[in-house]
Amino acid sequence: MKTKHEIYFDKEKTKPVTDYEVDEDGDAIIRDGIVHVFGKTKVSAFDNSTFFANDNSTVHAFGTSTVNAYDNSTVCANDNSTVWAKDNSTVLTFGNSTVWAFDNSTVYANDNSMVFAHHNSKGVAYGNSEVFVYDNAKIIDRRIKNEKRK
Repeated sequence: MKTKHEIYFDKEKTKPVTDYEVDEDGDAIIRDGIVHVFGKTKVSAFDNSTFFANDNSTVHAFGTSTVNAYDNSTVCANDNSTVWAKDNSTVLTFGNSTVWAFDNSTVYANDNSMVFAHHNSKGVAYGNSEVFVYDNAKIIDRRIKNEKRK
């Protein structure tokens, strides 16, 4: 069974990525570049990658990556990543990440992250994170308390 990948260098879908390998699981392995992935996709981006994934995508980005995932996506971004997740997304971040989560998203922010959660989102903050919630969002505060002990 051959897997069809919708991978482009531009969001207008005019410049398709043709130089990639497909592993035994049917995943495309791309060595270099900034790409856009469409359709029901799963993306693992490492090092300094920038990714845009649509539909029901799953994105894992490490290093100093920027990730935009839409629709019912799940995003895991580590280190100094910036993440935008919309619709019913789940976002897990570590390091000094900045996160925007919209609609019914769940956000886990660690270390020195900044989180913006909208609508009925649930935000869990860790470390020295800043959290801004809107609408009916709920925050679970697991941040370090900078209180002087007597």
